[in-house]
Amino acid sequence: FFPGGPAGLTSVAWSADSELWDRWAQGQTGLPLVDANMRELQQTGWMSNRGRQNVASYLALDLGIDWRRGASLFEQLLLDYDVASNWGNWVAAAGMTGGRINHFNITKQSKDYDPDGHYIRHWLPELQNVPTSRIHEPWWVPVTPPSGC
Repeated sequence: FFPGGPAGLTSVAWSADSELWDRWAQGQTGLPLVDANMRELQQTGWMSNRGRQNVASYLALDLGIDWRRGASLFEQLLLDYDVASNWGNWVAAAGMTGGRINHFNITKQSKDYDPDGHYIRHWLPELQNVPTSRIHEPWWVPVTPPSGC
């Protein structure tokens, strides 16, 4: 599999940032939907199709990390792994087919598919107490300094 996919795109300079890769792979990006999906995959070997599209879009189109690394990780972890589906979906998610590019708005996807945050709270216990109005964007929760400061 070539970095530029079947379209042979050569204008993409993939990032080799190992810290970003590790945070994505371990579900530590700070984006609740991405993190919940990646933790589910790590712990169970499963992820919904919508989750796969979201995390692939985020890895390739937002973080700029080579889509082949994501496809390879999924090959290792998915219990329902299928060669054609996996690699075909990853190359498409990365926009390497020469056709339409589906760059997902992760926060919108999160609000659309997990409006009350049940899925996020299940896989990200550290967000259990985040109000539903902020579960998709916990960085907007006001931080209260400890008393006496």
